[in-house]
Amino acid sequence: MKTIEVLYSEFGNMYGEVYNAMFLDKASEEIEVVYTSLHREPHFLNHKIDMIYMTNIRDGKTYVILEELKKYKDRLAEMIENETIFLLTGNALELFGSYILENGQKTEGLGLFNYYVEKDFTIKYASWVKGWFNDIEIIGHRNQFSKCHNIEQPFIQVTDGSGSDIDSTDSKIEGIHYKNFFATYLLGPFLIMNPLFTKYLLGLLGIDQMNFEEPVMKAYQKRMEYFHKPDARFIMDHNG
Repeated sequence: MKTIEVLYSEFGNMYGEVYNAMFLDKASEEIEVVYTSLHREPHFLNHKIDMIYMTNIRDGKTYVILEELKKYKDRLAEMIENETIFLLTGNALELFGSYILENGQKTEGLGLFNYYVEKDFTIKYASWVKGWFNDIEIIGHRNQFSKCHNIEQPFIQVTDGSGSDIDSTDSKIEGIHYKNFFATYLLGPFLIMNPLFTKYLLGLLGIDQMNFEEPVMKAYQKRMEYFHKPDARFIMDHNG
């Protein structure tokens, strides 16, 4: 049995991202999902965990959760280096970087990676993003108040839409990938929209079959047909 721990999902069901965990739970009978709420001891401290998932966090709880995770920084770093699978969607990735800059105030992150984040709640960046991870074509929706800079280990090579460093016109990278650590601002729910990547994650877990593959692949193919049309719209003036 493979164990996936979902952290703080009570603050993270924006845009339906908690359904990524539910999708993984239903994808194989070999998966057990454990949910950990805020201020409860994480399961990964005293148990073997095969994968950690964190979803998009309600902005009012970002710094509360950051302080909670700082208690476990060394253990998280150890797990990443030992190739435990991590998947972060939405703004959850902001916690693992160097710092967050908001309203002129700098808050130190977990410091597990060198990227940093600028937040400005007067501007929302909304767009579709299409790109590639290895030979897997990825699609997702960006809906955020943040820009992520200094990414040294990118996840997705962007072909349409904006990269994580939104202000840079030549930025064609999105998210972070290091060993088995994957983080992306893209929503969807991300795994349901990208079943080929879900199969890739299942493969990392040692699972070679995915339940419901036929219907989710049909939906993925239909969606990709639209986004490959010449008039497909990706950027919405960065403001929705």
